[in-house]
Amino acid sequence: MIRTLSLSLTLLAAPAFAQEASVAALTTAIVDAGCVVTAENGDAVLAASGLNEEETMDAVAAMYAAGLVGLEPDGSMTLNHEACG
Repeated sequence: MIRTLSLSLTLLAAPAFAQEASVAALTTAIVDAGCVVTAENGDAVLAASGLNEEETMDAVAAMYAAGLVGLEPDGSMTLNHEACG
C-alpha cells in the first residue's frame, strides 16, 4: 500500500516538475530577449527556450496564471521578473 502511494505521488509530481522546468527555460529565454516577447522575436525566444510548441503553451499558461507575464495591447507579452527593470 505505501509503495503504491509512493509511486502515485511520484507520478503526480513528474508533470509539475516538467512544467517548472519549462517555465524556468522560458523565463530565461524571455529575460535574454529583454523581458518582452513580440511578433518579431517570438521565434527566437521559442528556439532559445529549447521547448516545443506544446511545452511553450503550457509554460505560458502557467506563467500567466501566476502573474509572471502580462499580455499587452500591442500583442506583446511582458515578463514580470526581478531581472526585468
